[in-house]
Amino acid sequence: MDQKVEHSKQVIRDAIKKYWPRIAIACSFGKDSMIVTHLAKQIKPDIKVFSVMTKFKPRETFEYLKMMNKQMNLNVTVYMVADRVPDVLKDDGIEVVLLSSERFNKIFSENEKKTGKKLYENLPDECCRLLKVEPTKEAVKDLDAWICGLRNTEGRTRADFKEIEKKGGLVKINPILVWTEADVWRYMAINNIPAHPWYANGYRSLGCEPCSNPGGVLERDGRWKNTSKCGGECGIHTQILK
Repeated sequence: MDQKVEHSKQVIRDAIKKYWPRIAIACSFGKDSMIVTHLAKQIKPDIKVFSVMTKFKPRETFEYLKMMNKQMNLNVTVYMVADRVPDVLKDDGIEVVLLSSERFNKIFSENEKKTGKKLYENLPDECCRLLKVEPTKEAVKDLDAWICGLRNTEGRTRADFKEIEKKGGLVKINPILVWTEADVWRYMAINNIPAHPWYANGYRSLGCEPCSNPGGVLERDGRWKNTSKCGGECGIHTQILK
């Protein structure tokens, strides 16, 4: 475990040295993101942290974001396609970059009228593209590199990811790529990092509320359950963002 921690720190250290100041941490406020953020903050306390949130995130995620932003002094910038800032994020000095929701609302409404289903039910890839991929592009547009909490053992789609990946004009750094789920929880416990409350309810991977479920053989099996996207990817780790 100690060797994994030191290796991850060195990966982060090398990335910051090479890409500073055009580098940031992407934090979803899931367990893996919290570890990467904790590691990186030890190396460079003023490193930028951004988070892409959606209107479908559970309230507990916003509350946890607010708590950890204060506790870890993250100074997080939240990017979000929405009509307004969620009330829970208004009074804590958190910078929220609101992105136009006009296009999403139009597509969401037209799809529901046509199919009787929510966009995330029958076209989850399109929902993720509009609410997650496009906002991430906005978040990384001035960066050369970003640091993520992606791990190989999370799900079937992540087995072949690499520690350093270059897609288009952006480098993605995956410092805890070879960590196991047990490693993650051990590090959280040793370092007294509070966990998102949903983990106590059997969730192993957290996303939007309608598209996250507890359990699963692999961690991401509960994501997009009962859709064509089950256990898959939202697109931010597979598409060219810049």
